[in-house]
Amino acid sequence: MKEEIRIQTKRNEINKLIRSFFEQRGFLEAQTPTLVKCAGQEPYLSPIKVNFKDEKENKYEGFLITSPEYSLKKMLSMGFGKIFELARVFRSEEYFGGCHNIEFTMLEWYRANADYTDIMKDTEDLVVYLNKKINKSNTLVYNNQKIDLKTPWPKLSVKEAFKKYANIDLDKAKDLKSFKSQIKNKSYLSNDWNDIFYSVFLNEIEPNLPKDRPIIVYDYPLPQASLSKRKQKTFYAERFEVYIGGMELANAFSELTDAKEQLNRLKEEQLLRKKLKKEFVLSLKLGLPESGGIALGVERLQMLLLDIKDMNDLLLFPVKKIFK
Repeated sequence: MKEEIRIQTKRNEINKLIRSFFEQRGFLEAQTPTLVKCAGQEPYLSPIKVNFKDEKENKYEGFLITSPEYSLKKMLSMGFGKIFELARVFRSEEYFGGCHNIEFTMLEWYRANADYTDIMKDTEDLVVYLNKKINKSNTLVYNNQKIDLKTPWPKLSVKEAFKKYANIDLDKAKDLKSFKSQIKNKSYLSNDWNDIFYSVFLNEIEPNLPKDRPIIVYDYPLPQASLSKRKQKTFYAERFEVYIGGMELANAFSELTDAKEQLNRLKEEQLLRKKLKKEFVLSLKLGLPESGGIALGVERLQMLLLDIKDMNDLLLFPVKKIFK
């Protein structure tokens, strides 16, 4: 029991430090709804549906959020300039353990008049700040691996990663036929561009990313970045992900503010969700300013800082204990 108390005390300390970090930098802590009328748009996420009644027995249907993203973007469009939230989020069809739990905490923050390079710097500063406070060091040890957090962190474009680790030229894989022509492993073959991308990324890119340094993987192909700003007139968008010790920690991008392009991309995602037999939502009509934002898994960050390998050992009441 002493170990459980120590872990929960440290988790509480980390959350306080996160709030302190953003408050010192002039961010406003937001409190957005957990229960919403429309689910998230992401094709490969499964929201949890909720049915309820009011005092007159009128029936309603809603969803537990998979992310506070849409509500926070509404705040950006209202004129809030620097905001963050530690939100409880829910995703069905998740693993019960490892680095997953159906209910978890998402840290999201957004900056108006900024882009993904500003968010990269925020992320580096946040992790370094927390590790110095928690571990009194410029390095952390996770899963017997010493990780040097010295900034700036190494950066690798998705295009470079595919060429380096999978010998695939993404510039020549802009459609399904050309992508298939470069895939030698038949187990990856699919009639969906995104399925092939995920298969290659998960099997050939992620396992080979360096473990002794954090790494920022940036500039994803447009099909993998529906709400991200296009990088000039290229096939890529201003999106990045952060990996530390082999664990995916965060996903971020410069916000797509072109309403026409945004609507077209959302329609494409709705078609994909329909194909996957999932609920889909209406398009966003926000009028966003130029901005950057990020979603970071707090429990994963806590696991890294406290050197805990399985989320079931981090959480006091993981879903696995409650339902199995």
